[in-house]
Amino acid sequence: MVDTACALGNSESLPKYVVDVTRIEGVVTYKTLDSTAGFVRYQTDGGIEYIFVRGLYRRQGLASLLLNEVEQLTGCQPYPLPPISPLGAKLFGT
Repeated sequence: MVDTACALGNSESLPKYVVDVTRIEGVVTYKTLDSTAGFVRYQTDGGIEYIFVRGLYRRQGLASLLLNEVEQLTGCQPYPLPPISPLGAKLFGT
């Protein structure tokens, strides 16, 4: 199932360079006109398998927006699944 950014009512909070949001079971992807800005792969209990933000778009809150999407979609607080990278540990404050 693929939804648009308006599905969760968060299109106003997305940066202007994010022109499309896809939500396929267990994955949320933020797309620009010509690439992927970031995505998150998650489990139904909020476990984060993988989160990625392209370097050009880092430090702009995109990872936090992706985690907020996971929380809204699952109803659970997102948490990292092992193994966790150094950047992932920093994101989750572990």
